[in-house]
Amino acid sequence: MLSKKLEQILSSPKHPKHEFIISGYTYETIYALAASIQNSLESKNGPICICTEDKGIVAATLLASLASGSTIVLPYSLSEQAIREIHQVVGFKTAVTDQPEKLPSGIKPLVPDSCCKVAPSFSLVTDPDSVFLKFYTGGSTGKPKLWSKTPRNLFEEAFSHSQRYNISKNDRILATVPPYHIYGFLFSVLIPFVSSAGVVADICTFPQEIRKALQNHSATILVSVPMHYRILRGGEIPCDSLRIAFSSAGKLNKKDGIYFHKQTGIDIVEIYGSTETGGIASRCQTANDAALEPFDVVDWKVVDERLYVQSVFISPEIPRDSEGFFMTGDRVRLEDNNKFLLLGRVDGIVKVGGKRVDMEEIRNKLKQIQEVTEVVVITMPDARGKENEICALVQGNIDKDRFRERASKIVEPYAIPRRIKIVDEIPVSSTGKYDRKVVERIFLTVTSSL
Repeated sequence: MLSKKLEQILSSPKHPKHEFIISGYTYETIYALAASIQNSLESKNGPICICTEDKGIVAATLLASLASGSTIVLPYSLSEQAIREIHQVVGFKTAVTDQPEKLPSGIKPLVPDSCCKVAPSFSLVTDPDSVFLKFYTGGSTGKPKLWSKTPRNLFEEAFSHSQRYNISKNDRILATVPPYHIYGFLFSVLIPFVSSAGVVADICTFPQEIRKALQNHSATILVSVPMHYRILRGGEIPCDSLRIAFSSAGKLNKKDGIYFHKQTGIDIVEIYGSTETGGIASRCQTANDAALEPFDVVDWKVVDERLYVQSVFISPEIPRDSEGFFMTGDRVRLEDNNKFLLLGRVDGIVKVGGKRVDMEEIRNKLKQIQEVTEVVVITMPDARGKENEICALVQGNIDKDRFRERASKIVEPYAIPRRIKIVDEIPVSSTGKYDRKVVERIFLTVTSSL
């Protein structure tokens, strides 16, 4: 069934003159770009890396990969250092790009062109169950990790979301997430391809950029992350055309969701999942839905507070139990209405002063302090290197003494942060996630416990 759908997609665009990139590439042009890439790949071996944020070129490379059997690598960052590191690990020799001058030496640039005047027809070469694309995680909890995906993993999820949320060629998608992140790739490349929707070219990350793009492009779908919904608070959010909003890559602050709903009348759909598992479940907190409802295509179970999942979205290298389920790193509680409530990460339980501390629970409590906008909580070795101590990086209109005093009223004495750093803004990646290494470096500049 999937092979037939892929053959139909590859044979020709369903709406050739329809815009894939709003005020930019048509679907016909995307196929012409794909022909240019495929012709250049015919005599090449090994994986190719996509070194661009141009969603049209990413989409064209995807088509060319399916039609040539080439494997694609999507980096976690487009910095020269990241590309060089990935080159050393993966060993690719060619990179599809629109900025060849920014590639490290030793990598051959492939710059596609759309000289083909008629949208070409492709045939499916790649086996739907073979690895054809590799994603890196963003490295927010450590070194970035490489995950494989098959056409079945990715396209089944794209078809599923398109059907579930009635996405069609009438939709115009604004994504604040780059296409080299799996969430951005899914909603700004794959889902448009299976639904013929249009995509806003720009990757907007500042509040005024997002507001302007929503209005100027008459966006019907907003695809964003918790941090970007946070910065939209306090201003008007254009919503004349908007019909649905998605959030992923972290837990959405309920207050941000409530503000967005008051401005637009739209509940933000939170999608829970990961690069390796794909989408697992969703919820709308502003609809008083704190629990997550698994997607119909996902089988799941809870054993000793651990969530196990099974679906066609899961990366092929992931280990599974005898029944085919993957044990996630999340602790959950089963709810009566066939949903589950997240309790925190298994690796978020640490020992501090001989006590077991749930770091996510501590973070959630500290975020309730009125003057606190955001807080990141980590543990680091104390001066002797023998014990863990809690460190809090705080964004808000508050000083360290007042923060510590208010924290003492809502958490146990052993869970009060020993080291506190107040900042104007907590640094985040392009996908709105906090980078633990960056946070640790900030605390390493503090010479004593505060």
